[in-house]
Amino acid sequence: DRFVPPSDPLERVIDLGISAPRLYPLTDALRGGIDLIHERDVRPNYQLTKYSGQASVDLARRRPIAAGIAYEVGYQVFAKGNQSIDDVLAGVDRRLFRLPAGEMIFGSLRPTITLDLRDDPARPRSGILAQVSGDYVRSFAISEITANLLKIQGLVAGYLPLPGLSSLVLSARAGRITQLSANSRTPGDRAFYLGGATSLRGFHEDAVQPEDQRVALHREVANCQSVVSGVACSQEALLLQAGAVSSGGDQFVALGAELRVPFAQSVEAAFFYDAGNLWSAPRSFFRDIVLRDAVGFGLRWLTPIGRLAIDIGINLNRDELLGEPQFGPYFSIDPL
Repeated sequence: DRFVPPSDPLERVIDLGISAPRLYPLTDALRGGIDLIHERDVRPNYQLTKYSGQASVDLARRRPIAAGIAYEVGYQVFAKGNQSIDDVLAGVDRRLFRLPAGEMIFGSLRPTITLDLRDDPARPRSGILAQVSGDYVRSFAISEITANLLKIQGLVAGYLPLPGLSSLVLSARAGRITQLSANSRTPGDRAFYLGGATSLRGFHEDAVQPEDQRVALHREVANCQSVVSGVACSQEALLLQAGAVSSGGDQFVALGAELRVPFAQSVEAAFFYDAGNLWSAPRSFFRDIVLRDAVGFGLRWLTPIGRLAIDIGINLNRDELLGEPQFGPYFSIDPL
């Protein structure tokens, strides 16, 4: 009988692994690990079930330079989620979706390199953090989903010390997915998403719509509203219904500035500005660049597991057509 993956709504990641802090007797400079992974991810626009095995090797030292590489091979299946704006704009049937659905047997090679020149990783006030990572994904021939792509993203953050133990953090992130064959499509779990606690506060989690689709959406609705017939405007209802679901994109940029002011031993006030955007297809960064932005404030608690952040983000130019929020609360473990 054919294997039927679970379809329950319980999200989970189960990782059974073994690691070696040193690859003795080969070398003391490297550490390695082997993992067996099961993941169940329920998103608005797709549902993922994955079983995989992974082998990884990293430098034993993590500062100032950390580097590693992981190879993962596995089986994953995508089920359909809610219809996205991209689906509606394409005029497809509701049973068809831009994000590919079906089974995929894949291999994924992921190198990462990090340069950490911060004065204190737990409570940085000065220095630079930079990271570049890649992901080469290729599906095997028997898969229902064809993927042959290269995903590259990078991060750079600078910390400027200010009087009174305050600091200013300036950060920039960007990423791009390049399809290496004509029939390759980006699976939902490999696409870029923006919005929420760790990327663009002031927006719903992973809900920022790709800018090229957002422009097309406004054009479609304007055309619909110019038609007298109410029947013709049924398309508008579909567009608005789809507005809450983002299909992700193949290119993004995100910028941030955050002022941190301590007022207790382990508590800081934070004031931030976030800007960024997403595109469904790669394009020249300086061609018609449009950034969505937000401001806000919050608190930071310094703990042994990291800096806990509670924020309020305010959308500076909300898109009412898409039902974007004016503001929203966010909780995260601050990655910077």
